[in-house]
Amino acid sequence: MGRRRIQRVQDSVHGLMEFEGMETSVVEVLRAPELQRLRRVRQLGLGHLVFPGAEHSRLVHSIGAAHLATRFGRHLSKVSWDVLVDFLRPTSSQIRDLALAALFHDLGHGPLSHVWEREAIGESFNRRLWCEKLGLPYDDSLAHLKWHELIGQALLNWPDGPLHRLLEQQEETTSQRVRHLLLKHYYLPYLPRLLSGDIDVDRCDFVLRDAHQTGVAYGRYDLNWLISTTTLGRTEHGELVIGFERRKALRVVEQFLVARRALYETVYYHKTVRGAEGMIGLLLRRLREIALDTWPVSRSEFFSPMMKVIKGEPISPNEILGLDDYVLWMLIHELAKAKSVDVTLADLAQRIVARDLFKMVPCSGDEVSEFMNKQNAQELLKDAVSPYCAGESSFYYFIDRAKFQMLSESEPERVYFVDTDTKERRATAIWDHPDFGTNYWKSSSTSVRLFVPREAVEAIKKLVAGG
Repeated sequence: MGRRRIQRVQDSVHGLMEFEGMETSVVEVLRAPELQRLRRVRQLGLGHLVFPGAEHSRLVHSIGAAHLATRFGRHLSKVSWDVLVDFLRPTSSQIRDLALAALFHDLGHGPLSHVWEREAIGESFNRRLWCEKLGLPYDDSLAHLKWHELIGQALLNWPDGPLHRLLEQQEETTSQRVRHLLLKHYYLPYLPRLLSGDIDVDRCDFVLRDAHQTGVAYGRYDLNWLISTTTLGRTEHGELVIGFERRKALRVVEQFLVARRALYETVYYHKTVRGAEGMIGLLLRRLREIALDTWPVSRSEFFSPMMKVIKGEPISPNEILGLDDYVLWMLIHELAKAKSVDVTLADLAQRIVARDLFKMVPCSGDEVSEFMNKQNAQELLKDAVSPYCAGESSFYYFIDRAKFQMLSESEPERVYFVDTDTKERRATAIWDHPDFGTNYWKSSSTSVRLFVPREAVEAIKKLVAGG
């Protein structure tokens, strides 16, 4: 296949993104339907219901992450001249693999991304069964993958898939190398940290992109300076790791971490966004109950892949291509008309379509937790919310627990500061750095919130507060 020496993509966040030489593979594979499906999956799920500008897709984020992978990779290639022997330095081939892996890191996301995975799939889905249906050989490296990660692996491994064929046309075994890189198994063992860590190309892109698209003043950091301070060092155990120059990167790393936290608090965990996500969750749970007996809408062939997954059945790679936000929204609109089949399902769907979203009960997290610890809390809630329900009261409230952790406790995901002033280039985990070892950086936080229909808020507030 002929290859241009440079491919350019204009972007609202990074400006002109240039892919050079072997990196042009990123642009050449974009026409694959496996990637084009991501145009129909919003990056922020239901965030557009609160932030009207948040209409950007998983695909544009993935291209941005691939662009940042080339920038980080090129910089590492330069700084490694005086640090590594030739065969350990990232070449244009490895930078190409890194960029492709970044492009595919979200390949398997379903409709509304995390909402779908949390409610329609669950954490305990049968990975072996899914692998069998997807034609993906099962092994221990897949045992703990999230659903979207497993789907991404399957689509890359799909021998009849257009994406697999395009990758193999670039260079034989490309799809296999990229798969292994995403699984953190690569012959340059330090590179996977750029794909999955406290500071990686995924987060570096979405923090800037989501802040830009939502219009919030948070989520800003100095990307150029962060990349320029990226380097290589060795831990006390001799492991070669990617890190940031200790003298120069302290403040930009701090700036990045604070920006990410602020974005979670103001955008991802916004009460209205979480309220909408919770309603989708209730709808999917109710739909699963109904679908076990009968599919409540017509055009069952069109909705077949979604119907199978909701009922707990695995689907094939070709059927995965039929899972996107558009299909889910069409299903919700159809369900809103299905009052004769199930009043609860139809009412929830109508509320979602009309943006008549559940509201947060104005009680503290401690009050909600204390109330829910009561032996009869569920029954009390059902009785209190019942006058405001068109259907079964158990589907008209939910508890939202939004957990955030600043720094990962997993060693492979930790970021390092590197002392470049010494010959040893000792790398110290940010977790252990004096300025980052405080509880603020190590602690995790969980907000507990109760959501009910807007007309029931005052009644539930009195119940929870003991009034």
